[in-house]
Amino acid sequence: MSPSPWLSIVLFGIVIFGYAWMMPRRQSNAQDRESANEAAYDKLLEDLELENRELVDAVAKFKREQDETVERLGRRVRDMEQQMRSWSEQRTSTASPPSSTEAPTVTERIETESASAIAVPFAAVMSAAETASYPVPEPAETEPAAAATTIRVRYAELLEQHARGRSVEQIARSFGMNKGEVQLILQLARREEEPIA
Repeated sequence: MSPSPWLSIVLFGIVIFGYAWMMPRRQSNAQDRESANEAAYDKLLEDLELENRELVDAVAKFKREQDETVERLGRRVRDMEQQMRSWSEQRTSTASPPSSTEAPTVTERIETESASAIAVPFAAVMSAAETASYPVPEPAETEPAAAATTIRVRYAELLEQHARGRSVEQIARSFGMNKGEVQLILQLARREEEPIA
C-alpha cells in the first residue's frame, strides 16, 4: 500500500524543518570566519601602524642626533679656524723684522756668526783650489768604483751566506729582509762581477 499523503507531507515538513534548522548554523559559521578575518586584518593594521610610528620616531631621533652632531662639528670647525687665525696673527707679529734699535736675539747672532765662519774657510779653499797646479779629479769617474766596492763591502755577510748555498728565503729570514731585497742585492753583486762592456 502506498503511504498516506499526510505521512509524505509530514516527512517533507520534517526535512524542510531540519534544513532550516541547519541553515542558520552555516551562516553563523561563515559570519564567525568573516569576523575572525576582520579581527586579524584589524590586528595587522594596528601592528603596522605601531611599527610605522616606531620607525618614524627612530628616524626623527636619528635626525635630531645628526643635527646635533653637525652643529657640534660646525662649532669645532669655527673654533679651529679662530685658533688658526689667532696663531697666524701671533706668528706674523712675532716674525716681523726687528727694528734697528732693538738688540739682535741670540738665534740671530748665532746665525750671523756661523754664516761668517763658514764663508771665510770656503773662500780660502776656493782660492787655494784655483791656485793649485794639480788637476782636481772628476767625481763622475770615482763614483762607479765607490759604488762597486760598497755593495761587496756592505753586504759581505749576505753574499757569503749565498756563496755557502743558502736559499734566498733563508738569507732573508736571517737578516730580517724581504726576499725581493735579497734578490736585488744578489743581482747587483752579479753585475759588479761582470766586466763593463
